[in-house]
Amino acid sequence: METRFETLFFDRVNQQYEPVRLDSLLAQHLLITGVTGSGKSTTALAIMMGMKTFHQNLIILDPTGEYQSIPDSRRVVLGRDSFLDINHLNANEIGKMLNITHPQLLSKLPLAIESLQISRNVLNSTVVYKKINRTRDSHQFNLKRLSIANKDFDLNLIADQLVEEFVIPRNDDKADFTLLGQQYDQEMIQNVWSDLEILRLALRAMKVTELPEDSSDNHVVHYDVGYLINLFVTHRASEQSLIIDLSEYANDIHFSQTLIDILTREVMLNRQRFPQQFPVVIFIDEAHRYLPKAIAADNGIFSILREGRKIGVDLMMSTQSPLDLSAKLIGQFGSLICHRLGSPEEIDALPPAIQNSRLALMALPVGEAFLKIANSSAVKLVQIKPASVEHNTNNISFDI
Repeated sequence: METRFETLFFDRVNQQYEPVRLDSLLAQHLLITGVTGSGKSTTALAIMMGMKTFHQNLIILDPTGEYQSIPDSRRVVLGRDSFLDINHLNANEIGKMLNITHPQLLSKLPLAIESLQISRNVLNSTVVYKKINRTRDSHQFNLKRLSIANKDFDLNLIADQLVEEFVIPRNDDKADFTLLGQQYDQEMIQNVWSDLEILRLALRAMKVTELPEDSSDNHVVHYDVGYLINLFVTHRASEQSLIIDLSEYANDIHFSQTLIDILTREVMLNRQRFPQQFPVVIFIDEAHRYLPKAIAADNGIFSILREGRKIGVDLMMSTQSPLDLSAKLIGQFGSLICHRLGSPEEIDALPPAIQNSRLALMALPVGEAFLKIANSSAVKLVQIKPASVEHNTNNISFDI
């Protein structure tokens, strides 16, 4: 099938439609930028609706719940009708999710997770795994049994289990080094106590890893988002998009950042494990809210930008201002659609070819933009045809 937009981009200078191939538009990923109300969300929706007519797999990470009207889509709301299975996550991801920053707690976190796995799956216990006065031989025996058992664990016990990891031998002639420990390291526990209390508060507030308590309706299907991502990156979708609504956590910027990082890395890991012959497009809306200030090498978004194209994962991202992205990050986008921008400083962050239209960029009407396609130096002023469906901005109207 020829995946080409025939009537989406109208060339305002030549007064004709500009045919654009989807493969060219996403050849080196696509960035859509512009101030609020300039038309960037409408543009993104029009492109995504076009992808659906091409039967392209599309995963939308929707931090605000704005994309509810896309037809023939699988939409889940994380924390309401879907959850994130923590057993798919490593200790580093869990540490980020819980905002654990104390070095001593981070160093003990893998051990604490392992201990809780032993408690549940080897000892069939619902409490923490006590290490004080436990022999090293018995612990090694439990570890061997764990290697063939399930690895699930109770995340709610992680703060208490971290305390159990701070066991040390006695500091006198009664020290027994065949044991994991004989006493608690009181000084170290006191040092991390305030961080543990913050962690306990975070655990009580968090609901992303489990079903809500009031979700007992047997008629409602609850989804593991990791399973859904695996499904969409390894199988051709039949006129469907996967929309993961993260709006339950819209007010927790750090947690939203972590979720998007985890979900994008989940896309990459699944695609690397199961290489396919069809592309998958990831769309992240309002990225300026959720991009971390410093992009780490293992960040999911950055991984897609650097390595995604090799395995057929393309990224489309919208943000209000180019200044929200580092120059290194902007440089990873080959295609740009630039709606109206508010300041010269924002325009200075764009590639030189678009900077040449500085005055026009600051005066563009709604729905018009400058279009630059990857592997082309041409920049064209276009009007973008809206999709037949609308996105939900949740704006409160004065006409009540």
